[in-house]
Formats: sequence, C-alpha cells, structure tokens
Amino acid sequence: MQRIVNKGGAIVASKDSGDAEEDRLILLAQEDPLQFHALYDLWITRVYQYVYSRVGVQQDAEDITSQIFLSAYQAFPRYQHKGVFSAWLFTIARNQLKRFYRAQTWRNLPLEAAEQGRRDAGLEQVDQAEEIERLSKLIRTLPTEEQELIRLRYIAELKFSQIASILNRREDAVKKMLYRLQERLQKLLEVHYE
Repeated sequence: MQRIVNKGGAIVASKDSGDAEEDRLILLAQEDPLQFHALYDLWITRVYQYVYSRVGVQQDAEDITSQIFLSAYQAFPRYQHKGVFSAWLFTIARNQLKRFYRAQTWRNLPLEAAEQGRRDAGLEQVDQAEEIERLSKLIRTLPTEEQELIRLRYIAELKFSQIASILNRREDAVKKMLYRLQERLQKLLEVHYE
C-alpha cells in the first residue's frame, strides 16, 4: 500500500501499487497522447474478456474491443481523472455493447461463453467442467443485473470500488449484492448435489 501524507502528517489516502501505477500512466498519457498505449496494455485483457462474455464470438469481441479503445483514445483529452479510470473505460465498453446489440437481431449470449473466452485469451483451463456447466445454467437464470455483476467482478476482474462506480452504487452495497448472490448460488448448487 502506498500512503499519501499531507503536511500535517495525516494520511489523506491510500492506494495499492496497481492504482498508483495506473495514476502514473494516466498522467503520462495526458501529457503525451502517444503514451495511451500503456493504458491499453494494462486493460486490454480484462476489457476483451468482459466483451467476449457478452457476445461469445471471438471476431465480434475483438472488433468491439478495438472500438472501445478507439473511443477511449478519442475521448481521452476530455477525461478528468478522479481516481476511477476503470469506471470510465467500462462505461465506454457498456455503451459500445449497447450499440452492437442495437445493430443485431439476436440477444447477448449467456455467461458460459465467458469460459471459452478465458481459454481463447490463454487463461487457465477449468478442471471441473460438469460443475461449471451446472453453475452456468444457474447463472443464466439470474436477472440481467446480477449477471452483469458477475461479469464485472469475475470476468473483467474489477475491484468493488470500480464496479460501484460503473453501476452508480455504493461500494458496500455492491459487496453485499455479490456476497448474497454467491450464497444463493452456493445453496442452489448444494441442493442440486443432494
């Protein structure tokens, strides 16, 4: 953790090293737009995984991800950094996905496509395919808002504070929502095994 101390010696804020690095990259990109590539490198995998979990088609996910970063790059001169770059970036992602779906005649694919996206992105393989399939079926029965919460936390791997900014909710409310959702899913899985 990095602590920021004011002249009086009081701790004003604390950030983990990842946040501090992101802040540094944002400042560099604001000074020189050609440095935006470092922010791209930092976020490309998580944005792609999130998009792929929504569309389920590699080519579409790649195209949409490219559009997201192009839009972010074009809007970046107007970006006012308030400590939550991910919320800004994922808002752009969600808006691009809305445009994509308006142009499509079919609805977004369920979350099981996310697991294929993880494999396509070279991430770890799932050992327990049967349990994943049962969980996937349960997740598909959830309301859209709860599916989105799962995507943002486990596919995009965002922090609770980042998700709270994206969903316009308090961080503690997001934590409670996710923990209750996890408990409910666990109970449903346990009932299935009995």
